[in-house]
Amino acid sequence: MYEEGASGDAVTSRVYRDEPIPRTAALLAGATPPEYREMRKLARSYSIYENSEAIIFYKQGKFMEEFEDDFDFGGEFVRYFPTYQAMNDRQLRGYFSWRTRVRRGIVEKTSLSFAFVYLYELLNQIGTGTPEEGFRRLKSFHEAYGQIDSAINRYARLWLRDYVVYYNLDRSLLDGCPDAEADRAILTLMNYGSHSTDEVFAALVSLSPYRLENSGFFKQYPDDVKTVVAGVFASLSEYYGKNRRNSLCEKFFGKLQTGTSYNMFRSAVFFDRIRRREYVYEINDIYRYRCSGGGWSCDRFLRYKDKLRQIGALLKSIDALMRLQYGFKSALKEEKTTRLFQSIINAEIGKLLEAKRKSARSEITLDLSRLPRIREAALATQNRLIVEEPEEAAGPAVAPPSAPPPETGPAAAEEAALLPDAEYGFLGCLLDGGDWGTFARERSLLPSILVDSINEKLFDRFGDTVIGYDAEKPEVIEDYREELRGMIRK
Repeated sequence: MYEEGASGDAVTSRVYRDEPIPRTAALLAGATPPEYREMRKLARSYSIYENSEAIIFYKQGKFMEEFEDDFDFGGEFVRYFPTYQAMNDRQLRGYFSWRTRVRRGIVEKTSLSFAFVYLYELLNQIGTGTPEEGFRRLKSFHEAYGQIDSAINRYARLWLRDYVVYYNLDRSLLDGCPDAEADRAILTLMNYGSHSTDEVFAALVSLSPYRLENSGFFKQYPDDVKTVVAGVFASLSEYYGKNRRNSLCEKFFGKLQTGTSYNMFRSAVFFDRIRRREYVYEINDIYRYRCSGGGWSCDRFLRYKDKLRQIGALLKSIDALMRLQYGFKSALKEEKTTRLFQSIINAEIGKLLEAKRKSARSEITLDLSRLPRIREAALATQNRLIVEEPEEAAGPAVAPPSAPPPETGPAAAEEAALLPDAEYGFLGCLLDGGDWGTFARERSLLPSILVDSINEKLFDRFGDTVIGYDAEKPEVIEDYREELRGMIRK
């Protein structure tokens, strides 16, 4: 309080210090680049239009197409259908700063909603020169960011296909898409007569939830399994064609669905600016898109999991029944299948085994026709070896093991009839580590002939070759050693 008449020195003597000047809202707005304000104004211009959200997104995206920012956001943005309009200023700056780095090849983890906004931009041709360039960017971003967050994969795979269709790009761009691969497999099976065994097998395996290619039996007998699988499918197809109303492919995949309504770029914010009136895009003979009057439809097979399980059950049954007939060491519990399926599977296995037996007999017959000359050459070689061997080096003669006499009785007699004494003795040498070479030479027999003859005689029992021969020495297949040992001990 100042007294009346006091000098002005008291007033001038007051001390003034620096104080912050309050900023108005207008001044604060200046911290954000003006492009953001201009972008938001666009929303008012198109809010009256039908599908305004998609239109506004497209117009704002084209306006900010080349914009770059550098802002340390550090926050999050979560929205079910994310758009620019749904972001506040900080979130907008965060998004465009992240997008700037993505375009420079730096793909970093961010809010999932940011990633989807970027995908929407590519779908709408925002930031891309041509549709082909847009596809490359879309695929590249899917591959890079899909490894960071797999949540985008389900949608990105679908949108990649839609992108090719909508922008009428070359169908070869779809070669790696899962649906395209499945369709190729179905087409192969529908036209199995014009495809190889390997192609039919690969088609069935690609559609099956049962991974036959990982089976231990398949790994040991791949060609046999492929032959039976292709044969079973052909026989079943012929049967269904003659006796059933629906084909085998219709049983496995259902009927081709035509004219099914389709939502292009489903779950995306997308502005359909092309608005085709009449348009057809054919991916293949069983998969095509149609656009009529702006509305989309699709012709395709709808593959349900329960349908594909039938293929898996068929392949597992083939695996189980082949193991059984081949006497494979590891059995497999068979899937429940119809009597028809089982009978056709067993018939195809029987055809293959019979063909293998005929082939084995043919090979042995050829060898036997040359037997006199082979024996003469072997005997001459043997005599030379005996002459050339120093007498002092010769040890006492070792009698080769002979096969023990078989037991009496019908079962034992049947076992004994399988092999003559010489072959029993040779097999005994192999099992017990005896001198099989001396055994064969003393009887003027070639080991290869003995091996072929034993394998042929025991094929019906084992369904497989029991002795392998690698041009140096014969060797009993380990899986059958114990059973063979028990057989010759009877």
